[in-house]
Amino acid sequence: MAFAPYPRVQPPLYSRWLASGAVLLALVGAGSVLERSFIEPRLAVGGGVAVLLVWAVALMVRVLYYRFNHHNAQCYAEATEQQRQIWWQHHRQKAALIESVLVSAACSKPEQVNVLFSPDHQPPAVLDTGEGAAIRLPQVCARDVETRERELAVLLALKWQAQRTQDSALQPLSCYWLGSLAAWGAFVEQMALSCPEVCLPEHPESWQGIRSLDAIIDLLLQAPADARVLCAGCHSARAEREQQLPAGEAAVLWLLGAQGGVHFPRGEWFAADAEDLTTVAAQALKQSELEAPAPVCVSFSQPAAFDASLLDWNIKQHRQDANFGALANLQAMVVQTLAAWYTEQHGVPCAWLAGDPHYTLTLGIVEPDDSRS
Repeated sequence: MAFAPYPRVQPPLYSRWLASGAVLLALVGAGSVLERSFIEPRLAVGGGVAVLLVWAVALMVRVLYYRFNHHNAQCYAEATEQQRQIWWQHHRQKAALIESVLVSAACSKPEQVNVLFSPDHQPPAVLDTGEGAAIRLPQVCARDVETRERELAVLLALKWQAQRTQDSALQPLSCYWLGSLAAWGAFVEQMALSCPEVCLPEHPESWQGIRSLDAIIDLLLQAPADARVLCAGCHSARAEREQQLPAGEAAVLWLLGAQGGVHFPRGEWFAADAEDLTTVAAQALKQSELEAPAPVCVSFSQPAAFDASLLDWNIKQHRQDANFGALANLQAMVVQTLAAWYTEQHGVPCAWLAGDPHYTLTLGIVEPDDSRS
């Protein structure tokens, strides 16, 4: 957060003022001597005093102007610093990842993250569907992407039910969904069968990337400590011959709370036509109070508008294109999930970088749960 500098005035140059006063005094004295035959001494002295008074008042006004400006600048600096601290306090607020589920061909458990990041890791096989290359889950059998997304949503519900550690009733404050309403309906229907204690709405909020995460953090900070927000989504990309990456598919689920897991800060966004990438990256580090970039950064390839040379993060070593294929707007939730799992496994911050529905890209750093240390 930056404020425009307060307009400062230069302090008065007392040497010049004294010199000008001496010159005025000399001129008045010389004039009085030259005109003494025409002007009475009393009037000459009075004129000289008047000139010196005008000079003294002008000097006083200049000094007061400088002093008031200096005082206002100090007050402005204190006020802006207070606002800056308030802004950073708000900007550093976080949500905790209580539970997470990832359904994909490459990785489905937190323990598999280490293998996924290993140099010896072999990505999933790329299939030729007849329409184009694709990375597909063997458990999903449908050919059209709409049906595949519904089946992915069912798999997501079954996997969440299998790994849930609590059978108590759960009614999230809010539910966010990235995907079709038909897929959400399949998810809700399966959850009603598998986990009837989980109460889900018929119509969820639409997941809007980092904007939704920001709104969730605001919501959780005002809610009771045991409040939860459900975020989920699934996507099956349509295979096409012309696309650079194989069509991918995955499903993701987060259960977020105010505390109790690794932390998702609000994150940062970059708009290619309005912001400087180096500044945005530095702000992301400051947001997480880090002096240097995290050693691991999970990412996908980004559009040409993103110049990777401007970013000193390690974004090439752990790109996930070969593991997941093209995932459209779901890629951000996938990389954030992988970064969270890496942080859980290693207890260190892990960076992520991905696209967004509203910005050229978003980036952030998942932080360890301090309460467990």
